[in-house]
This record gives sequence, C-alpha cells and structure tokens, in this order.
Amino acid sequence: MQARSTLRILAVIAFFIGLDSLIVSPLLPAISKTTGMPVEKGGLFITAYALCYGITAPFFGSLSDKVGRKQMIVTGLIIFSAATFCTGLTNHFGTLLLFRGLTGLSGAMIMPSVFALVGDKVPYQSRGKAMGMIMGAMVGSTVLGVPIGAFLSEVVNWQWTFYIIGLLSMLVMLLAIQLLEKEVPKNQLSVSATRAMIQSCKIAFTNCFVFFALLATFLWTVGLHGMFSYIGVYYERNFGFTIGQIGIVIFFAGLGSVIGNIVGGKLADKMGKKVVISIASVIASVSVITFSLYIDNIKIAITVHMVWSIFIGFGQASLTALISELSPVIRGTVMALNSSAMYIGMTIASSAASFTLSKGFPFVTLGIICAIASLLVLPMVHFLIREKVAPKKNQTVMMERG
Repeated sequence: MQARSTLRILAVIAFFIGLDSLIVSPLLPAISKTTGMPVEKGGLFITAYALCYGITAPFFGSLSDKVGRKQMIVTGLIIFSAATFCTGLTNHFGTLLLFRGLTGLSGAMIMPSVFALVGDKVPYQSRGKAMGMIMGAMVGSTVLGVPIGAFLSEVVNWQWTFYIIGLLSMLVMLLAIQLLEKEVPKNQLSVSATRAMIQSCKIAFTNCFVFFALLATFLWTVGLHGMFSYIGVYYERNFGFTIGQIGIVIFFAGLGSVIGNIVGGKLADKMGKKVVISIASVIASVSVITFSLYIDNIKIAITVHMVWSIFIGFGQASLTALISELSPVIRGTVMALNSSAMYIGMTIASSAASFTLSKGFPFVTLGIICAIASLLVLPMVHFLIREKVAPKKNQTVMMERG
C-alpha cells in the first residue's frame, strides 16, 4: 500500500513537471503577440527551460544520492511552483526566459529523484509498468493540462495558465511532504556534491553502457521535440488552427502517448525492454516523416500524428526502465544524467527547429531530422547497451529490502 501511495504521488508530480515543460508549445502564438517577439523565436522559451534542466541535473542527481530523494523533490517543488507562477507576472521577453530557466532548474531537482525513487522501490522485472505509469503521467499532462491551458488563454489570457499551474503545484508539494517517506540515503559519500557531480559525469564516459544509453535518450528526445517544439506553429501555419483547436489535437495526441507509455511499459516487462524500444523506433521514425509531409491533408496529418505519439510513448517507458538498472548503487546520479541527456536533446532539438524554420526550410526538414534520430536508437539499444537479466524471486526480495 505504501509503494502504491508513493507511485501515485510521484505520478502526480510527474504530471505537473511534464505539463510545465510542454505548455509553452501551443501558447507560442499568444505569447508572441503579447511580447512582440517573432514566433520563430518562441522555441527559446523551451530552450531556456531545457538547457537549465540539462546542465544542473547531474549536480542534483548526485545530491539526491547523498541527502535523499524526498528532500530534493520537496525543495524542487517549492522553487517550481514559485517560478511557474511568476512566469505569468511579466510580458517582458528576457524576464520570461529567466523564469523558464528557473523552472527548468527546479525540474532538474525533482524528476531524477522521482525516477530514482521508482528504481529504489520497484524491482526490475516489474519496473517497466511503474515507469510507464510515471512517463504516462508526464505525457498525460498534454491530455488534460495543455488543452485546458490553451482554452484559458483564449477565454482569459495565457498568463492564467501559469498562475493555476503554480498554485496547484504548491498543493502537490504539501501532499508530497505528507505522503513520501523520508528515506535514509544509501550513498552518503564524504565528498562534496560538486565533486560528486564531477565524478558522475565521468561515469558517462567510462561506462560504455551508460554512455550509449544516455546517447539513446538524447536521440529519442530529439526525435520528439524537433517536431513537437513547433507543433502549434505547424497547425496554425498549415491549417489555420486557433489555439483552442491546437489544444484539442494535442489532447488526443497526448492521450495516445499515455496509452503508449502504459502499454509499452507492460509489454516491456513481458517481451523485454529492447524489443519494445526497437518496434517503437521504427514506427515512430516512419510516422514523424509522414506527418511532416502531409501539410495539405488534415485527416492524414492528424491520424499520423496520433500514431507517432503512441509509439513515442511506447518506447520512452521501456528506455527509462532499461537505464534505471545500469548502475543501481548510484541510481540517482544515472537517472540525473539521463534527464540531462533528455533535456539537452530538447534544447538542441528546439534550437535546431527554430533555426530551420527561421531560415525558411519546410516542416519536412524537421520530419527528416526527427526520423533519423528515432531510427538511430534501434541499433544502439541492440548492440551497445546490455540489458539486465530479470532476477529470480529471492534476488527480488533482496533488491526490495536493499
């Protein structure tokens, strides 16, 4: 019961982190009009969030191995709620970038500890399902939160979206204080957090399995955000959609991704993580390039968008579960490095997408980039990453107690 309660609150936390990182995309046209910035530069809001997340996550991951997961999560939620609320208080482009950066930093405090806590509590042979629940919650934010945010921006203004997320996040922080157990850190190293961060970065380059796993996460993220960063612009420019209509499309695409994460996580426990990732890699790459090509047929575009979303989620939970067991002793550090790879991928993908569109290249260019990135994950996972063999029952008991 305690494990279930922990997973539920972690899923709620993941929902709000995912919501805040994705909410900007459909709001870009409205934010652009308010701030007076060119819409092509809107990707910088995503870049600021992702860059601060990617740079600081290794530090906070190492710190969570020293001070405990709960302390990192609660502290991060305080900063997260305040920075998100403040995002709605200004119309100045530079100040908005600052608050987005602070929000990204707080996300770096929270999510690596969330993933590490799942790894601490759930044995590997059933971890795909648990990771699917967490990843499904993150992506599920697009099903409920993003459309609601888009609707609020039409009824009132886009600022109210950030006000509400900030206030609700503070309530989630209070719940986390009550529901999460204060654990005894397993890796109370005598070195400083900064030195631990430096040591954690060395892991990425000395352990080949970790290195290629992080590279796979980086490519998977590029395969998603190269197109998703400008999904609102895609539908507005090609089909004349309003923000509300964009929100509806993202609602159904997000629902598909939630289903993909949950189903993919369950299948990964039965079929093997690598098998599920491979299937997802092929279908995601084909669907994203098809999506980018059909800019004059709304029915085909939306249908293929749904397929792409489902299989992006299908592979994400499996990949995260696979990585969570590469180095259990420093799981917080490894998951932080994985988060860094994810958000650095988001940074590069959104920046590349901004550059590509600002130079007049068509959306099919983004589709090709995303397809190549997604497809490269397949050989990498199969030949360069060693998957843990599921432990026997007595080993599972030891893992749970450990």
